[in-house]
Amino acid sequence: MNSEAKTLNVVVLGAGSIGCYLAGCILAHNGSTEQSAPFTLTLIGRPRLQQDILSNGLTLTDWQGRNDKVVSDAINFTCDYDALASADFILLCVKSQDTQSAAQIIQKHAKDEATVISFQNGVTNGDVLTSELSQHIVKGMVPFNVFYQGNGHFHCGTEGHLAIEDPDSICTPVVDLLERAQLPVTVYGDISSVQYGKLIMNLNNAVNALSGIPLKQQLAERAYRLVMAEVLKEALFVLKAEGISPARTGKVIPKLMPTIMMLPNFLFNIVAASTLKIDPQARSSMYEDLQLGRTTEIDFLNGEIERLGKKHKIATPVNSNIIALIKQAQGKNSKSPMLSAAELLHTPVNCH
Repeated sequence: MNSEAKTLNVVVLGAGSIGCYLAGCILAHNGSTEQSAPFTLTLIGRPRLQQDILSNGLTLTDWQGRNDKVVSDAINFTCDYDALASADFILLCVKSQDTQSAAQIIQKHAKDEATVISFQNGVTNGDVLTSELSQHIVKGMVPFNVFYQGNGHFHCGTEGHLAIEDPDSICTPVVDLLERAQLPVTVYGDISSVQYGKLIMNLNNAVNALSGIPLKQQLAERAYRLVMAEVLKEALFVLKAEGISPARTGKVIPKLMPTIMMLPNFLFNIVAASTLKIDPQARSSMYEDLQLGRTTEIDFLNGEIERLGKKHKIATPVNSNIIALIKQAQGKNSKSPMLSAAELLHTPVNCH
């Protein structure tokens, strides 16, 4: 290693489940070796997580057997934004509904030369950031699910490679950190179709949150899969009207997903065994949001399908019903309502 190499300053803004998992993996696998360039990594997040992590350190596990640990002394977790001033790269991991406020924070605290990588759900965050900020904005996509199990333990329950739109290879230093952390990154010249492919996958987040059961169990029940088939049919129809062809984000081709969801259990199990790798513990981030009484990303997921449907005068009744059910659960602050598949097809009463 060149002793005169410039230290790379990386900040995770919005250190929740995804942000802590990415940061923890980086810290666990990028020590002081000849192959590792000097870097600092700062996490900015909520006081609740700060206290958990300072008390317990970080434990990072996944469905393939990862078991990384980072002691609290090696973790720089803060609740203020001063660290943004020296950041070369900002990994933005806030919820989509917080993108606008995060942009204001970055504008106030970060240097103009910083690069912001949006590792967020939804398809509009990159454009919002570009319209608000002078910093270089890189669109990204996180394919996998991470669930916080408490005491600093973050578990990744599904598979997939990170993706970024970086035709000029500006993000190579961060890609190197992620690759060494056993978090493969696929770099694209244009990530739009990949983001819509992830959106298609994320439409199940609300179904899982409303069911209140683990993802693998939910998908094992054909009644819930039939609901998902209708959600996906509506989504693919409005995306086609918009001229969008979603790319696969794993082994499943988006346009085949409704057919796969409708298969009888014995056939679905055969297909799922080779295409859908899901840990029995995995749940959607939206389920976690309901459990913690937080606002969900429903407007940026199923809500995007409803919006495009209205734009093209195409009805999206199943997606609209699910949006209404999520918002009713949020309004009552009642955690997951644990609804049956049949209940997901009916609009809740007194929900606007």
